[in-house]
Amino acid sequence: MDVYRPLRAGLFIYEILRFLLLVVFLSLDGGFLSDNLRSGGFFPYDVYLSSNALFPLMALFLLLNPREYRSYLTLYMAGKIIGVVSFYVWEVFSTRNLPGGMNLLSNIIFLGGSVFISLMDILSLWGAWMLKNKWKKLSEPKEPKDPRNPMDPALTGSDNGGQ
Repeated sequence: MDVYRPLRAGLFIYEILRFLLLVVFLSLDGGFLSDNLRSGGFFPYDVYLSSNALFPLMALFLLLNPREYRSYLTLYMAGKIIGVVSFYVWEVFSTRNLPGGMNLLSNIIFLGGSVFISLMDILSLWGAWMLKNKWKKLSEPKEPKDPRNPMDPALTGSDNGGQ
């Protein structure tokens, strides 16, 4: 039984929920987007979603066939690191410039949801790191057992002259 299968399934379920939350956040029409951004409709925001759609796909491939797609794990981790770092850079420099039409409750929901998603991304990054270390250990060649006697002087480097 594969002990890490629930972890891979959890990564996949999280990525699906994360993608759905991003769709909800970016498609909400009331209060989250300013009037001049709303005039373009949903089209400008699907650019953010298209790259994030790759994460559920990578997690699905890792769930279905981890031996063949384990090289995706490095890409998954790199994408998560870039996403978390860019979120916190955005958080530091842009929170004071949130859209003017947002009320206090919308600010709390928007920023709270964003922080929650980024913390869950850090947790998924930790899970991916655990999987990568597990697969790395499995792929390392094991040392063959020496069929010779371990007390043989040729192996120990000591020669007592037959005493």
